Amino acid sequence: MRLLDALRARRKNTQGTENGVRDWLPIADIRPRTIKKKDGSCAAVVRVTPLNMSLKSDNERKRVVAALHEVLNGIKVPLQIFTIGRPIDLDSYLRRLNEKAAEEPNPTRKRLLREYSRHVASVAAGGETAERRFYMLLSGEDDAHTVGAAQELMTSLSGAGLASSLCEGQEIMELLFCFFNPDKAATERIGGPGAILPPIYPF
Repeated sequence: MRLLDALRARRKNTQGTENGVRDWLPIADIRPRTIKKKDGSCAAVVRVTPLNMSLKSDNERKRVVAALHEVLNGIKVPLQIFTIGRPIDLDSYLRRLNEKAAEEPNPTRKRLLREYSRHVASVAAGGETAERRFYMLLSGEDDAHTVGAAQELMTSLSGAGLASSLCEGQEIMELLFCFFNPDKAATERIGGPGAILPPIYPF
């Protein structure tokens, strides 16, 4: 059974009661660059940055689709493609913007920060503060084989004009957290900084 399918399928014991979470999760360990599954195999997660196809011409769109089709046909390991939508909590970001605007001595910069803060507040009020992340999950026999397949995939995606990155331990844990706790994904993080908002750069 594939990893995502197994994650969705809760097992029950012979008495009909649910096992503990660790019993039905197919995950044995989170390693630096892979997920170790209970069946002994490994999985690597590649995050793919989407393209804005509406900004491309018809010929460019056709080239991208054809290149991606070639990439997918060349994959020789089990692959799953999935996406996760996660809400973004803008409250702390707005507080930082307002604090920076209050501390800014330059009137022009202060005005720009306040205008941007109002814009962010209007976006948050409109319920548009969400992001969608795209992933490709590859399975392999061991860490070396799986990571090698993921790196080969990333090279092929780069040739198709798509930027991608190999998820490491912290990002894998955050991904699994979002998968199991979508209602808490906006306000809670799994250790570490877990930054999800753009930094406030000095002028």
